[in-house]
Amino acid sequence: RSQRVVVNGTFSNWTSVVSGVLQGSVLGPLLFNLFINDLEVGIDSTVSIFADDTKLCKTISSMQDAAALQSDLTKLENWAANWKMRFNVDKCKVMHFGRNNINANYLLNGSVLGVSLMEKDLG
Repeated sequence: RSQRVVVNGTFSNWTSVVSGVLQGSVLGPLLFNLFINDLEVGIDSTVSIFADDTKLCKTISSMQDAAALQSDLTKLENWAANWKMRFNVDKCKVMHFGRNNINANYLLNGSVLGVSLMEKDLG
């Protein structure tokens, strides 16, 4: 395989691709699952993974629970850094269920996560 990029209408030279998995390949999902196999290690929250979407779920009844969720987010951040990756913070949200929720901010990559009132799962 080879690739090139276009910036402002200017094409780069073609170069060989020597690593990675072709998008849409049969082995792609399997290799991705192997790659993220250790993502949940040390995470105390409930982790749900579907394709490349990951969700943490935790009942927050106290500031200690909020701190535990933040600790799990930090562990995920460290996992990503270890594998030379970063989470797209703009796509990461906090969703509250119920009433009288603990008012806590959660950080990922140094940014406060926004709050979402609705979630749509694709698939």
